[in-house]
Amino acid sequence: MQRPLIILGTGGNALDILDLVESRPGSWRVAGFLDDARPEGDRVAGLPVLGRLAEARRLAEDGAVAFVNAIGSDASHRERLAIVAGTGLAPERFATLVHAGAAVSSRAVLGPGTCVHHGASVAGNVVAGAHVGIGPGAIVGHDTVIGDGAMLAPGCVVSGFVRLGRSCYVGAGSALRQRVAIGERALVGLGAVVLRDVPAGATVVGNPARTLRMGA
Repeated sequence: MQRPLIILGTGGNALDILDLVESRPGSWRVAGFLDDARPEGDRVAGLPVLGRLAEARRLAEDGAVAFVNAIGSDASHRERLAIVAGTGLAPERFATLVHAGAAVSSRAVLGPGTCVHHGASVAGNVVAGAHVGIGPGAIVGHDTVIGDGAMLAPGCVVSGFVRLGRSCYVGAGSALRQRVAIGERALVGLGAVVLRDVPAGATVVGNPARTLRMGA
């Protein structure tokens, strides 16, 4: 029996989640979206906008409904966990979703609200926290730990024993050396090659990666 799913946000990540759900027919039925930037009744990919994010708690009164957060980008990754917290929903109300075309080790652990998209590979002993986004084609090496709210953009390569802090962002096509640590809320830029630890809140770019901006 299909369980209803509501997606928070209507941007590109939401479209990836729609593809993910369609890859597993019979598991989920997307009931619609919640989005503060679109009017209720608007339609996205043929599905309705059900209201603003604040409507999540009311809709959750239907105990069968699950949610997933699609809001987040290189510009807004630091707010991902605050957006989720603002819904007031319990952790167990968020769906953990894995695309049928992804490879996730049976020895990996994925937290609530985490999404693993098409072509991604998650190796053994990986521990991903809550509301982690692992983009299409991303590779996560063994024994890596990913903090809550982190985002891994398409095609990035995270080597083994890496530590990714809460709400960090790893840019598309970037590569992280084994055993490096990316600090909380840090941003690794597009195509960067990271050979050493990145401080919390910092932005690094280039090959080899250099600090573009320090942050709090």
